[in-house]
Amino acid sequence: KSAEKAVKAKKTKVKSKKTVKKARSAASLAASWSAPMGSKARAKAVVSLAKQQVGKAYVKGSKGPNAFDNASLVAYVYKQAAGVNTGSSTKSQVKKGIAVDPSSGFAEGDLLFWGSKNKPYNVAIYVGDGKYVTAAGDQQGVIQASLSTYFWPSRARRVL
Repeated sequence: KSAEKAVKAKKTKVKSKKTVKKARSAASLAASWSAPMGSKARAKAVVSLAKQQVGKAYVKGSKGPNAFDNASLVAYVYKQAAGVNTGSSTKSQVKKGIAVDPSSGFAEGDLLFWGSKNKPYNVAIYVGDGKYVTAAGDQQGVIQASLSTYFWPSRARRVL
């Protein structure tokens, strides 16, 4: 019986170590952000910084802060406002976070995509009230626009 107790005790100790390790990892992760993951505060910071970029120039391949293309706008805003690395291309950004059904509604800070599933041609940041911010092109630069049924996103991802 004492051998059985020793084996049980050892298994419990291993489980306890794993639990402690997971807790430390989560604590380390949470401590590395200015606010906890998924927090409304981080989403608000992303929305605020995205709106501050409206009016800046569109320059393909630019990384900001004075000019952007659509993917670099997202990368810059998420990194500066929330400390999140989204990648620097729409192809990498469409794989971040969790999928959101475009017909179910969006939350502030969601990434909106237009185009094919694996190669979207445009990305934007949803800023609430049916609006999004994107780097629209040479003529328009960074704009805030309203969602429309004519130009509805084909995909969306929740990163925060």
